[in-house]
Amino acid sequence: MALLQGIADLLYMVLSGLYGLIGDWGIAVIILTLAVRGLLFVASLHTSRQQLRQARMQKELQAVRTQCGEDNDRLLQETGKLYAKYGIRPISQLASLLVQMPIIYALYQLFSAHGSAMSSLLVPWVASFAQSDPWHIVPIAYAAVSFVSMLIPLTAELAGTGSGLSRSLLPLLATGLSLLFLWRMPVALGLYWTANKLYFILERVFFRTGWGRRLLYKNLPEAS
Repeated sequence: MALLQGIADLLYMVLSGLYGLIGDWGIAVIILTLAVRGLLFVASLHTSRQQLRQARMQKELQAVRTQCGEDNDRLLQETGKLYAKYGIRPISQLASLLVQMPIIYALYQLFSAHGSAMSSLLVPWVASFAQSDPWHIVPIAYAAVSFVSMLIPLTAELAGTGSGLSRSLLPLLATGLSLLFLWRMPVALGLYWTANKLYFILERVFFRTGWGRRLLYKNLPEAS
């Protein structure tokens, strides 16, 4: 808890500094969000590369499953070999999320403690950042942006992966859960998450550029 409080204090100091320069808490939250995501770009890049590695492994993985049949011990052994061959570390795919979790909790603490003294022209219908959005405009905006972001594949290579049901149902389910999560949360968290998702979309667009593709595919093993 002391660590989380320390993170909250640091974020409040940065946010206050941004407010001193800009004069609007909402814009300060958005800039803080972009700064945090920029610092986490390396973790996000690693996660994206892991997704591509898994996609390139799928044909071999299906062949291994067919060959092993119901021999679970052999299947586990051969799958481990494939993971080593393609450099896949399942837990590391959660790196970006795991790093963000304490930041999110610290922001919740921050806005619960100091949000009553904050407001923004971006959300003039909300009296303070400690309150939830009475019209639920920010949660709905986040849900819409989140849904759009989940429809954008990382690369064309991943566009056809997964079943049609998962590609349509999972975004709807995730959008519904995110809407429920933010419905009564402080509006400042809604601004943070909306800016977070907008950054995510811009990151996906960047990975479609020539420089972004070179960065994404660097040292990536070819599919057999």
